[in-house]
Amino acid sequence: MNEYKSPNFKLFWDIDGTLLRTNGAAAKPFAFAASELIGKEIIIDRKQMSGLTDYEIAKKIFESSNKKIELKKISRMLDLYCELLPKSLDLGNVEKVGKISETLEMLSRRRKVKISIGTGNCFSGLNIKLSHVKLLKFFDLDDAYYASEVNWSRELIMEQAFKSLDLNQVGVVIGDSPRDIEVARKSNLKVIAVTSGAHTKNELMVHGPDAILDSDWGLAELLNVLNNIALDL
Repeated sequence: MNEYKSPNFKLFWDIDGTLLRTNGAAAKPFAFAASELIGKEIIIDRKQMSGLTDYEIAKKIFESSNKKIELKKISRMLDLYCELLPKSLDLGNVEKVGKISETLEMLSRRRKVKISIGTGNCFSGLNIKLSHVKLLKFFDLDDAYYASEVNWSRELIMEQAFKSLDLNQVGVVIGDSPRDIEVARKSNLKVIAVTSGAHTKNELMVHGPDAILDSDWGLAELLNVLNNIALDL
């Protein structure tokens, strides 16, 4: 296989729908934690919330319940969610997407690519999910971009991701939602959409990603897309 052409790439991987699918096992404890804080039953529409950060989802829930939005309260809610998350994942049908373990293993050996996380999950949530499917070993958590009280929106997260790039690096977001695409564009990052999440190829295409990978993609397909992105620079 030919080495793709320069420049060097830094890949910012989304988690849910891109690296793994929780199939509702994360939405249940999230909804429970929100219900406990707000005082009424909350139901999470997973497709509607696709691409939003944990903080953005919580803010929408607070707004719909006419509750005052305070980031510290959301953080407390997320603490409860993360307490409940491991057991819910154990009981659920959590799965890695396609050949992602093999793909990350091979990418980690390539000198012209660096792999990082760019996710709407809070720190504990991303740690628990990636550990559950044994993908955490591929990522440096000191170089991960995730939701927090400071960087609560996807725009703020991707702004930090862009700032992390070296002069000779091109940043590429890999995600499964229209919002991943839109925010990557705003942040001057390239974006590869994958169809392994809640959205169809047609739903993703209208938002203009640099490329789309179908759900059965592997390393060869990803490298081909990166090569094409390099040629277009």
